[in-house]
Amino acid sequence: MELEDRLLDSWDESVLTMAAASELTSPLVLLRQLGLALGDEIDDAERRQLAQRLTLTSERALRLAANVSMVASNQSTLPLEPINPVSVCRDVVHELSPLFAAHGRAITLQQRSRIPLLVANRQLLERVLLGFGDNALHYGSTERPIRMTIHSRGDRVRIGVRDYGPPVPIDLWERLESRVARRAPAPLTSRPHASGVGLLAARRLAELMECTVGLIRHRDGATFYVDLSVSKQMSLL
Repeated sequence: MELEDRLLDSWDESVLTMAAASELTSPLVLLRQLGLALGDEIDDAERRQLAQRLTLTSERALRLAANVSMVASNQSTLPLEPINPVSVCRDVVHELSPLFAAHGRAITLQQRSRIPLLVANRQLLERVLLGFGDNALHYGSTERPIRMTIHSRGDRVRIGVRDYGPPVPIDLWERLESRVARRAPAPLTSRPHASGVGLLAARRLAELMECTVGLIRHRDGATFYVDLSVSKQMSLL
């Protein structure tokens, strides 16, 4: 236990960068295969489909790389401002929808009325939610779409991404940090298509906004969420 504590104490952004470099090998291999396939004798429909997969796969890999890059920039804090959470979530769902559709899945936004403004950095909040969406990609369907939800209670706003995948451990964050600190691969054992590095990067980005991420386990999936402070400005919706 003492060894693990020392390893966790030594955890820093450079270690996360190394883990991300390893994790990005898989999409890079896929991109190479798709590129080679484009050189084969195929019809126009197949060529368009391959081109779309190239674009969507590269965009997903770039999101992970960008998140880790922002974490590794060693910024202690970033400017915060009043933000409409509904607008942010709509933009995120719009960006992720082509990727989900290409995999025969869907992502939707579920909101309650009168959602107040929250305090955050819009770019970072989008990246946190995109990271949650990327991780949920393979754990929904068109019949049971991934749901992005917005709830407010008191002085907090919670934005969650609900999936229908296999169970995740209750000590998820500690396990991921331990594996990264030991320079070991950080996949979720029960969810091989999810990105442990992406989840850790999302948590660090949330910390830069002075907010927190968390996990709710369901019998049929999980919700990854971020809790943010309500702005003192007037509610929009």
